[in-house]
Amino acid sequence: MVLRVFIVSLTIGIVAIISFFMVVFRQDKRSLHDSIAATYVKRVDPTKVDSSKLI
Repeated sequence: MVLRVFIVSLTIGIVAIISFFMVVFRQDKRSLHDSIAATYVKRVDPTKVDSSKLI
C-alpha cells in the first residue's frame, strides 16, 4: 500500500515537472496535457474581447 502511494506520487510529480518545463521552455507555451489533447494557448487582450461572443 505504501509502495503504491509512493509510486503514484512519484509519477504525478514527474509529470508535473515535465509539464512545467514544457511551459517554460516552449515558445508556444503548450504543456503536456495541451500536447496530448491537441489544444493550444491563445493570448488575447481582454479589453478587445466582445463579451457577447464568449458563450
